[in-house]
Amino acid sequence: MVKDRQFDFKKAQIENFIRAEFKKKFSRNARISVRKRQRFMEATTRKIAEKFGKDVLCLVDFTKHGFVSLVSPSHTESTDKGRLFRSFSHPQVYYTSHCLERFSQRTETMENCVISLDAYLSAAMMTYGMFDGYLVCMDGVFAYELEDERLIIKTYINHELLTDTQIEKFYGPETFLCFADDAITGDSGESDFILLDELSLPAGENPGEEEKRAVSPGK
Repeated sequence: MVKDRQFDFKKAQIENFIRAEFKKKFSRNARISVRKRQRFMEATTRKIAEKFGKDVLCLVDFTKHGFVSLVSPSHTESTDKGRLFRSFSHPQVYYTSHCLERFSQRTETMENCVISLDAYLSAAMMTYGMFDGYLVCMDGVFAYELEDERLIIKTYINHELLTDTQIEKFYGPETFLCFADDAITGDSGESDFILLDELSLPAGENPGEEEKRAVSPGK
């Protein structure tokens, strides 16, 4: 957690905002159900992302009437690539502001994008070195570049934006050797991509088990 005046100012603003939202939503002695807590956090997280940024993580203690137990913006810096946001989990990884915005739009999430990106990237790092300038996870592709021993993640590309050629390139058999077995299914109807179309084979030809398996990123 960064200890500087900018962080302290932002932290105080967010805490005051959450307390005000809490007071508007709940009376002091009201019993707050799990569903009401979930709805409050969903709405508040969305407002915080819009007002203060999508790199903010807040934990609210409902037993203490909206007490904010943690506010954690990621470390940021200004560069010629725009603002960079440092990963929470990977010390040498930085996300561009463009990457955060595209990831938020393309995954339709308003939650803390840095934490979500870290989860996706943990899997994608398994493909490091396989594709020049790209990392691949089950849910999409990251474009990156190396700069001063740092990995700069420039953008996130979801499946819908990939061409057939790119899908064939990024999601071939070699890539899926990096992922867990539960990403592979024998039922082509449950898959997003198919490595080999059995219907196109000549009658009587039966591919091996490894070739028959269909793949389903994102499941």
